[in-house]
Amino acid sequence: MTKTIVLLLALPLGILSTFNLVHVFGDFIQDLDLFHYFFLGGCLFSLVVVAKYKQKLEFFSTFEHELTHNIWAMLFFRKPMGFHVNTDGSGLFQWEGGSKFSKIFILLSPYFFPTACYLWLPFHVMCKEEYYWFYFMMMGIFFGYQVMSTIQETGSYQTDITSNGILYSYVTFIPLYIVFHGVILSHLNNGFSGIADFLYYDNVENVQYLINLF
Repeated sequence: MTKTIVLLLALPLGILSTFNLVHVFGDFIQDLDLFHYFFLGGCLFSLVVVAKYKQKLEFFSTFEHELTHNIWAMLFFRKPMGFHVNTDGSGLFQWEGGSKFSKIFILLSPYFFPTACYLWLPFHVMCKEEYYWFYFMMMGIFFGYQVMSTIQETGSYQTDITSNGILYSYVTFIPLYIVFHGVILSHLNNGFSGIADFLYYDNVENVQYLINLF
């Protein structure tokens, strides 16, 4: 029952966000400015570096992976019990207690949540306008890293994925991946108001449009 509830939350939100993401990409391309070029440059740089130096970045990638588990455990008020990152690239995060509902999100969080991007997001408030180029460039570097590292670490060999069933895990975290990455891209288009549009106002319009169809 719990798995069904999670799926019923993730799928509709992911589908609606996919429609929103099409508009976000359209606006992004149509309104390209210098800041966007810095973002794209940082993103391309990061994609190439992470792809080429996968093994050398393995410790950092594992640390970020386990940190994401940790962050989502804290979001659900679960007490961290162990955080291990080994030199061979393996790692383990353990937490205390919790419902099956929270366990699904905690286990799958590294596959849909771009931690580095969200840790960098608050700096937009503190950044002066003349340094926006640096903010956008770093967001591009983090975004590219998150995309490539997720590709590299996602597979049926991951116990995070197999513990809830491979098909179920993919059907759950892919929609959430669209949502959380769409938030970052919409923010780059229109700041924090763009996030409100992406998560709420655009979804209201989508639902109204679908209702009118029927």
